[in-house]
Amino acid sequence: MHLHTDLDVDTTTTPSTLINITTATSATKPTTTTTTTLTELTSTTPSPLPTTALTSGTAKPLYFAYGSNLSPTQMASRCTALPSSSIPLAIARLPKWRWLIHEGGYANVVPPAEMCVSKQQAECISTGEVGVAGGPDEDAVYGVLYDMGEEDERILDGFEGVDYSAPDAAEEDMVEGMVREKEQGHGSYNKWVVEAEVVKWMNVDGNEAKTVPVLVYVDEVRVRNGPPKAEYVPRMNRAIRESVVLGLPAKWAEEVMRPAIPL
Repeated sequence: MHLHTDLDVDTTTTPSTLINITTATSATKPTTTTTTTLTELTSTTPSPLPTTALTSGTAKPLYFAYGSNLSPTQMASRCTALPSSSIPLAIARLPKWRWLIHEGGYANVVPPAEMCVSKQQAECISTGEVGVAGGPDEDAVYGVLYDMGEEDERILDGFEGVDYSAPDAAEEDMVEGMVREKEQGHGSYNKWVVEAEVVKWMNVDGNEAKTVPVLVYVDEVRVRNGPPKAEYVPRMNRAIRESVVLGLPAKWAEEVMRPAIPL
């Protein structure tokens, strides 16, 4: 997103580019024409996630990529602090979640009804609004897991347009199975920690975990279908190609992502 997964203008722009995060709305993505810098946006270090059943383990959550960051090539161009941050570790799925290109032109994921917050509560319930694989009981989002270093996570926060100055999440939006520390605020995406089911581990000796906590960037505001940005299409096509080679289910990619991403 040069500012999940996906607020990008091109793959060569870096987080030091000037971005307009404070004026991002439900209808617009941050642009590269303002004077708000990534340093200003992220000047306040985010507080640690509260300790819960999802975050109490020794390992921090893995990053669940579902948009153009499905491509390890793109991840390597963004996460430059630690080379291992862009090495794919596993294919995983979020059961009952749904994938779409939102009205701003980038990928988003919608949680199951019991986890919806803010605008999602009014608009994420209808399966007719988003791409699905099968009926409501078969909904799932597949993604690639990465183990990002702390500095690379901060870099990716900039690409995703995370608003560190957003207020703490409302207590009524705290639900079991999800950690959401902040409101989305003026950001393009918010950071959630949820549990994902691992479909396939890649070259990870001894790791047989079936479920893991994952970090997911979620746009809580733009939850309706829209056409993809022209610049986003080739990057998503690369992401689909590379992730399918890694083990992302090709049938799911064709049924869910392909209708929104032309060749």
